[in-house]
Amino acid sequence: MSEEQSIEPDVKQEEVTKDDNNVPISRLNEVISERNKLRESLESFKTQEEEGRRAKLQEEEKWQELNAELVKQIDSYKPFKEKWESMDVKLREVALSQLPESKREKFANVETEVLLSIVEEFAEVEKLNPPDRKGTIPTKQTTDWTNMSGEERRSNWNTILESYMKR
Repeated sequence: MSEEQSIEPDVKQEEVTKDDNNVPISRLNEVISERNKLRESLESFKTQEEEGRRAKLQEEEKWQELNAELVKQIDSYKPFKEKWESMDVKLREVALSQLPESKREKFANVETEVLLSIVEEFAEVEKLNPPDRKGTIPTKQTTDWTNMSGEERRSNWNTILESYMKR
């Protein structure tokens, strides 16, 4: 009598998890570009609405309301203007301090962007000079160390090492 034995494989199968949140990159990029377009159109709509409201106030000759709104808007920009001016003054001072003293008075009244480019040019000119080198010229030229005898190698060992350290 023969018994039939079924052999079950002892292999564990990994469960395949299906992640519903996976979105193709192309679709994601489409959605992002669409969102950005909608934001831009919303901004332009708000700007047009504000301009239309101002035009309406001007037509109705409600100058006082319009003037009050514009004054309020200008007042909201004043801290930013003061901050920008102080940053500009500091930047100019730093840039002028990097110039030679003979050139400071000449470039003191130049716009900040032009001043920064001038400072960059002066910095580049200074970098063109090679640095001073320290050291001496070796008095003894060593030949190929593989062709030297053992005694010559021992006596010239420091120069052989120095030639490889320079490389």
